Amino acid sequence: MFAIQSAFTACCLVAATPHVSITQPSGNTIDREVHIQVEQLKPLQIIEVQATAIDQKGELWASHAFFQANVDGLVDVAAQPPLPESSYNGTDAMGLFWSMLPISNDSLSSFKCKDEQFIVEFTIRQEDQCIGKETLTYYLKAPHVQRIDVRENGIIGTLLIPPSEHPLPVIITLSGSNGGLGENRAKLLASNGFAVLALGYFGVEGLPSNLADIPLEYFKTAFTWLKQQSLVDASRIGLYGVSRGAELACILGSFFPDSVQAIVAVVPSSVVYSGLGETPVNTWVYHGKPILPFAPVPQADFSDGKGQDSMHPATLRQYFIDGMQQIDAFTAAAIPVENIRCPILLISGGDDQMWPSDLHAEQILDRLEKNHSSIPCQHLHYPHAGHGINIPNLPIPEPIYYHPVGKRWFSMGGTRAADAQASLDSWTKLVVFFHETFDRESL
Repeated sequence: MFAIQSAFTACCLVAATPHVSITQPSGNTIDREVHIQVEQLKPLQIIEVQATAIDQKGELWASHAFFQANVDGLVDVAAQPPLPESSYNGTDAMGLFWSMLPISNDSLSSFKCKDEQFIVEFTIRQEDQCIGKETLTYYLKAPHVQRIDVRENGIIGTLLIPPSEHPLPVIITLSGSNGGLGENRAKLLASNGFAVLALGYFGVEGLPSNLADIPLEYFKTAFTWLKQQSLVDASRIGLYGVSRGAELACILGSFFPDSVQAIVAVVPSSVVYSGLGETPVNTWVYHGKPILPFAPVPQADFSDGKGQDSMHPATLRQYFIDGMQQIDAFTAAAIPVENIRCPILLISGGDDQMWPSDLHAEQILDRLEKNHSSIPCQHLHYPHAGHGINIPNLPIPEPIYYHPVGKRWFSMGGTRAADAQASLDSWTKLVVFFHETFDRESL
């Protein structure tokens, strides 16, 4: 981690000619790419651009990049790569954002926005002198989005509604194997003009504590509840699931095809896997019975301290691939995606080490083709990304994860840069996917 100068805590009082110009599209939410330029520099002058932000816990995060001005005295962050010893490499308009790390040097720490804001201060330095300063405020949730806690008919979640003169299409977000509500994606989606229900299904007070024996009737009740809400258009329901939530999204589309009009499955599974526990348990049940047998996965090797700390994270990808070789058992667990009647967008990382989401996505495509499905299905594949494809432009930790349910450390795969690029590209495309799909449904 680079050394942070005292300028981060002391205001620069030097009147300087250089000017920091930040151009930001309307909306000011974190998924909008900004254009940062430093103007009125000397020709070929070398400067350092430092970016800092404070998270929810009050911890300071920082990144930096060295640039050389062109002959006109201009540095354009979006158009030129930083010089060596910067916190990121390659031309990247948002590199200063995602490459931030905490000053404490805890590279595994997760950044959480304070008051749903991401306030970034840019300081321009030449050697030890501050020659310019500018501040940018990003929003995780646009201020005009209404937040409503949902605790009705056994449904537990958060409904987010942007202002609209008409009922809005609604997206249900489904978190992964860490449970909870996963509101961040929901907040950002709502800021893009959708009604969004961040729906809990385990790991929330009032719901199962573990990912096991989750009844599909719960989600059927959620569909019915949405039909009763005047602010949403329940004839246009989308699902957005990540990891186990992506597995669930494909299941719900398969079992309740008339209730779902769009599916985004991020780092998905093509089969049903077992729930979380010391021994394998069924994850999803319907009418009191398992919906399918769960796919085989050989017992992971946690010997020699694997998974016990962040220095020795466990890697699971190969175990899932080995399980695929048990062809009959694996095939029996396949989600019947041929029953889905709506467009699907699959998003995967080629270096996903939690499970082979890239292979799963291709298996979904193959099953659709073999069953002569006519639904549109697109696969966004990012060869160097891992399991951590997320919302874009926030600081990204190292791709090592402590699973709060599994109580072990795991390698997510990918790199910070690859995950950042995949997150931005896929997010932009999934927002367009939902808009275009819902627009077609309204015709």
